[in-house]
Amino acid sequence: METKTYQAAVVKRYTSNPSDYTISKFPYPTIEPNQVEVSVHAASLNPIDYKRAKGLLRVLQSETLPLKLGYDVAGTITKVGTGVTQFEVGDKVYGRVKQDNVGTIAEVVAVDADALAKIPEKVPFNVAAGVGLAGLTAKQVLDSLGLDETKSLFVPAGMGGVGMFAIMLAKQHYNAKEIITTVSSEKVDRAKELGATRVIDYTKEDYTEVLKNEVDVAFDTVGDLNISKVVKPGGSVISVALLPEGNELVKLKKEVGDVNTLGKVRLEAVRRVADLVNWYNNRGFKAKNVSYRTFIMHPNGKELEETFNPLLASEKIKPVIANVYPFTIEGVQKAFAEAIDGHAAGKIIINVKD
Repeated sequence: METKTYQAAVVKRYTSNPSDYTISKFPYPTIEPNQVEVSVHAASLNPIDYKRAKGLLRVLQSETLPLKLGYDVAGTITKVGTGVTQFEVGDKVYGRVKQDNVGTIAEVVAVDADALAKIPEKVPFNVAAGVGLAGLTAKQVLDSLGLDETKSLFVPAGMGGVGMFAIMLAKQHYNAKEIITTVSSEKVDRAKELGATRVIDYTKEDYTEVLKNEVDVAFDTVGDLNISKVVKPGGSVISVALLPEGNELVKLKKEVGDVNTLGKVRLEAVRRVADLVNWYNNRGFKAKNVSYRTFIMHPNGKELEETFNPLLASEKIKPVIANVYPFTIEGVQKAFAEAIDGHAAGKIIINVKD
């Protein structure tokens, strides 16, 4: 009997070259009791995808080549595990899968059910696919910053994947007092449409001079320690772009799962280096009495359902889509080339099937 196979986007060696990305065949996945099988309609790209292809996560776990790619997914459930009660075959779902389930740029993927939420009626697969990682990252960070109607927020790179969700959520979910961002000249109007109340054109002005000691909380999406200059004494900064603190890496390891002895040694070494780097990075913030820490998001289907579904259904938030590429070798390579370039205005989507 011939083995049933499916196609998935992969890299066969660690690489930073988009031309090394390809599509390969794999045996159909089997699902665990807590999982569902999803027929993928669309997947979106995030920086972690090409960073992982470069070998970033080797310090945490031993990965087997070829590497399947993709964390964000939108599709239709085709099988349900025996322990899953919240979904049934035919449900349209979306989410950011866990590390053990990575590989959503594919025809099919097995996913832990608790990472998924049902797609609201009339929301297209391409739109839903762009929400998971970037949306959850923005939501979890803004929660941690304690953003509310009394506080002003600064988030640079407002037209990046995470930045645009931070702006939309700050306006529609948190009702922030002021929402400030930076973009290039051609993106100023679009950032205002998303909900930014003040937009700084970084090609013309230095945000650290314009906003000196002006904002209550800041969300660092680009890895710039100078962000400390814009926050008031007593304010807070959270970064998702700088090396995470050792404790955050340990939390990530729990998601990754068991690692071998060499992996544990590497993790402990990286944890110590991370703590040292964060101690160094924190000096300027402490001098101003500004709280600073790093953050790693965690998949959460319930959070998608409770926070994002009402906002998506009402179209109060809608991810900006920079480009949609077909699920072909050329399409995958072009999509990753644009992602690696880093100047896309919005999410990059791979359309696996209509």
